[in-house]
This record gives sequence, C-alpha cells and structure tokens, in this order.
Amino acid sequence: MGIIEVKNVNRSFQNGKETAHVLKNISLNIEEGEFVSIMGPSGGGKSTLLYLLGGLDQPTSGSVKIDGVDLSTLKDKELCRMRNEDIGFVFQFYNLVPNLSVEDNIALPLMLSGKKISDYKDKIDECLDIIGMKEKRKLTPRELSGGQQQRVAIARALVFDPKILFLDEPIGNLDSKTGFKIMELFRKINEKYNKTIIQVTHSEEAAEYGTSLVKLVDGQIKTVKPVSMTA
Repeated sequence: MGIIEVKNVNRSFQNGKETAHVLKNISLNIEEGEFVSIMGPSGGGKSTLLYLLGGLDQPTSGSVKIDGVDLSTLKDKELCRMRNEDIGFVFQFYNLVPNLSVEDNIALPLMLSGKKISDYKDKIDECLDIIGMKEKRKLTPRELSGGQQQRVAIARALVFDPKILFLDEPIGNLDSKTGFKIMELFRKINEKYNKTIIQVTHSEEAAEYGTSLVKLVDGQIKTVKPVSMTA
C-alpha cells in the first residue's frame, strides 16, 4: 500500500451548460519516500491533480487515500487538521506575511493551530537550520531575496514535520541558478529526512531531481517513469 493511492479519479467543472473534464480516470500509487514530478502541457490538469492529492479539492468521482484514509470520509475539521499538520504545501508565490519576521512566518501554522510556540522552539531552530537561514531569523520578507523567501516558505511547510510535501511550481518565480539551489534543498529534504514529495513543474531540469516522472496530457496519465538522478 502506498502513502498516496489514487483510484479512478475524475474531476469535472461545470461552466454554464458546458462541462470541462479536467481529469479522466486517474489511478496512481505513490510510495513513502518517493519524489514524484508531475509534468505536462498547460491546462492538462497538473495543479488540479495536486490539489486533489493534498485535499484542497475533491474529485467528482473516484478516491484519494493518504495513509489508507479516504479523504472524502474526513469531516472539514479533520481535513483542515490534516492539511495543516500531516502534509505541507509550497507554492510558486511564497505567501509570506510581510510584517512578520522569518521565524514568525515559519511559526504561523503553529499559531493558527493554537499551539504554544515555546513548545516548538527546537523545531523552528531545526527548520531554520535545514534552510540555512538561522542568522536571518529576525529579518522580514522585504529584506530577503526571492530564493530566501521561498526557503522560508519551505521551512513553514516543514514546521509540523509532515510526511508529505506538495510543491506547485516551486521555482517558477526564481532565476535558474537560485531555482537549482532550491531543488537541491528539496532533494536533501527527500533523502535525509525521508519526506515524500510531489511536485508540479514545467521544468525538465527540476524534474530530474525527483525519483519518478508522471506525464499528464489532456487530463490523463500517459506515462510513469523512474528518473535517473543525474542533476
């Protein structure tokens, strides 16, 4: 049994009298510790699939299971807790709070869950260490480069020590040199900390940092192939 199991998933959207079938009969099994890249043409359903896997959206039919739990069986409160604590999201846009420091941005999910920040001091330190920004903990986002802001967003996604990270075009806003450094960081997080990572990307180079590549075309999986780590 994989950490993520997708079975016969369809996702349609109604637009007036038109129905758009964005995902068609998707089945996919992702094992713990994998680093899966999802690629394909724009409008092919990549981000829609990622949001279904992460519980941000629900399939029209079919099932998505994480750790054997069908997401459609969870109440809203349970789903919110899972999205906040068991999985982490990193998006193309960093979504940092401008007037909060680096460490307070990292601690934001803890605050929103009503946790005592003092109980997580060591975890916040560890996250700062992973992204290599301990000395910048008191700075605000406007004092950081784009790459540094994305590192803070990564640390924020790690603060609850989730099993799975979902990445939506995580280097889409960065220059290639900075982007590759961020991909190296994701590879380290995958290998050293055994996090399962699923990323949507347009970049062939970014996909080379993963362990397998899913090609999605017109809402259907065309191929699933292992990636030889050459990057």
